[in-house]
Amino acid sequence: MLNSIITLELYKMKQPLDIQTCETARLSRDARFDGKFFTGVLTTGIFCRPICPARPPKPENVQYYLSAEQAQLAGFAPCKRCFPEQAALKSLPIKLKKIIQHFDYKSDNLTTIADKFQISPRQIQRLFQQYYGLSPSEYFQQQRLLLARKLISTTMLSYSDICFASGFNSVRRFNEAIKSSYKCSPKELRKTNKTTENTKYLTVNLPYRPPFDWSLMLAFFQNRQIIGMESVSDTSYQRSILIDNCSGWLNITHHKTKPSLLMKISLSDYSYLNNVITRVRRMFDLDADMELIHKQLSKNLLLAKTINKHQGLRLPGCWDIFEFSIRAILGQQVSVKAATTMAKRITEKYGRKLNDSPAETALTFPTVNELIETNYEGIGLTKTRIATLQRWTTFFKHKSNSIENYQSLELLEKELCQIKGIGPWTVNYLAMRGLSDPDAFPSADLGIIKALTNNENKPNNKEILQLAEQWRPWRAYAAIYLWHSLAAH
Repeated sequence: MLNSIITLELYKMKQPLDIQTCETARLSRDARFDGKFFTGVLTTGIFCRPICPARPPKPENVQYYLSAEQAQLAGFAPCKRCFPEQAALKSLPIKLKKIIQHFDYKSDNLTTIADKFQISPRQIQRLFQQYYGLSPSEYFQQQRLLLARKLISTTMLSYSDICFASGFNSVRRFNEAIKSSYKCSPKELRKTNKTTENTKYLTVNLPYRPPFDWSLMLAFFQNRQIIGMESVSDTSYQRSILIDNCSGWLNITHHKTKPSLLMKISLSDYSYLNNVITRVRRMFDLDADMELIHKQLSKNLLLAKTINKHQGLRLPGCWDIFEFSIRAILGQQVSVKAATTMAKRITEKYGRKLNDSPAETALTFPTVNELIETNYEGIGLTKTRIATLQRWTTFFKHKSNSIENYQSLELLEKELCQIKGIGPWTVNYLAMRGLSDPDAFPSADLGIIKALTNNENKPNNKEILQLAEQWRPWRAYAAIYLWHSLAAH
């Protein structure tokens, strides 16, 4: 087992990679290091994860890479035993993670991303070079290739669907890229594929880094599901999909033996597949490094106790930011059950019904345009809550980009609190679950106050914020564990 010093070195490791640390980690096959570096084997021309079950090659035949994308660009092909393209992502800075999550393969480039996030192109280049060893354009091109290879090898999607699903703009460029990278055509790459996939849907593997408490994550969504749009059981999550003109459904379960979720998905337009994968990974927080987060939060005795009992309790995200924002406003000062009931009534009255989705999840949540002039009559809402929803919908229609690409929590709170009916709790809860900000913290939440109350001595907001400073940049996870400490009690 690697000692704590080596573990700390690898967490801090940036380009260039420390060869001795990588070598020790590779020979140990410790799962904690999966996805944090990759090995290229000179004698075989393939690249692997450090947990690959194959016989370890000699040190002189190994080269180390920061990312799967960097290894592939260097001319190595993915291993067919450990599937390095399916490794869980490494821990990334929030800014870089947001850029990757919101990159639109159809329209974005370095200039548009720089404008969208108000960051210089040079800084973006530096971030990608530091954490991936590649330029942004090289990274996203290798991402397209890795996803295309995965879809060719594991699904029976047509090559045309795979082309656009993986982010290529033309079949010709797709074919050329596959031949250049893998030295064979898409058809030849699929020859060894023995899948018997159901033609009504395809299955996508979504790996994560353990621990992950799947049961608790499902329980969280189950208590908040909108019947008719979502169906959450003890083992799966299912919902309808509507993105622009693309419709369909998805079903998420846990892999029987691997640290991975399995997504069954059916889409009317598979060019949106990468968009869906990004949303689902964020929704179930699959890119979190829980070992790192636990280490920081366990400095508090209350959190340490809950973490020891329930490791892998992650930050539940959302499918769609507008959908969640409406649900967050509905949840102000009412129970979860009451807010979910109101959201269900809005969905039934103003949403759509899809013909290509299972009957139990055929409804879709209304879009901003469908709610922009809504009066919410017959829903059971107060006039004050209706007015807040109307003001928010108008604001979101014109300012959605500034919300999704916010520069800081402080600026976001300052801007949104100018809307009557929107307060700090709503903004932080929106940032926490709607925007998946790991440092958002609704300090005024009654549950957090109750969890931190000691011998009937309730802490005030200033005291709570001072205490939470030690949990940065993972205060959102602290909130989840504080809430769960009440549920467990």
